[in-house]
Amino acid sequence: MDQTHDDTDDLFQEFADLWLAETAEDLHRVLALQQPIRSSADWFEPHSLLRKHHKSEPHTSSVTATLLLTDMRWRKGVGRLVNRIAESDMIDADGLDQLATTFITAGDYVYWELPESWFGDESIVISIERETDGASDTDEMVDEESPEDEKVVVARRIHPPLRRWAVAHLVVRDPSTWRALLTNARDRSGTDGTAMMEGLFDGIDSLPDAARLAIINQGIDWPRANVRKRALGRFADLGHRQLAHDLASCDPSARIREWAPTLIETEPTVSDETSESDVEPVTDQAQESLF
Repeated sequence: MDQTHDDTDDLFQEFADLWLAETAEDLHRVLALQQPIRSSADWFEPHSLLRKHHKSEPHTSSVTATLLLTDMRWRKGVGRLVNRIAESDMIDADGLDQLATTFITAGDYVYWELPESWFGDESIVISIERETDGASDTDEMVDEESPEDEKVVVARRIHPPLRRWAVAHLVVRDPSTWRALLTNARDRSGTDGTAMMEGLFDGIDSLPDAARLAIINQGIDWPRANVRKRALGRFADLGHRQLAHDLASCDPSARIREWAPTLIETEPTVSDETSESDVEPVTDQAQESLF
């Protein structure tokens, strides 16, 4: 469907508001209060916005990064964005640990407290998450009058690729966390749990064989085929090629059954380890909540 003149004006205004923000706080105001208009897989624009304000206000970069990473505008490219941020020099190791821990421990949303100075003497409203029966691409909110002692917060959705990056980052930084992270992945449902299992496989090379085997055993029985495939490939790498082949040959996924012969015919290739998610495995070695 062709865009209308009004749609184009709205897109231009959104772009202008983001890039004409003079300070990090001005950018935070746009990200927190303005409803996103577009949905993009672009990681370069939010990365550049972070870089722009990091140059003059480096102390704001962790908050800016969190707001950018949880923004609905760039959710389709958030896996690449979080890796580019982690690879940059804009957030130090402690800041990355804090980000990762936040993305692991939070529920569906992370909540950010708005500065009181944004509202002055005007009446304030507080946004409260509303439970819904089905998943939605937009946060369901209800506005209510806020008592004087209440803080004003916005709910920022944590996209599954952020969970994946966070698990991989933490397990590489501190291999002793693997058991707690595996438990956390098992306790999560659907895409979040799968993303966390992917993160464990992204960082599995930093772990001893016993820990690898525990993760692999969990992965072999995982509901999602992409996790089972990675687990079976890793199981073969540990020297159990025939058994991995036999398990793959009986897998519910036709794709895995077709792939099974490669486990005994050739060494696993890089493509066998590639996930269908848009998050790239972390290699940098870079835990309390930001909010």
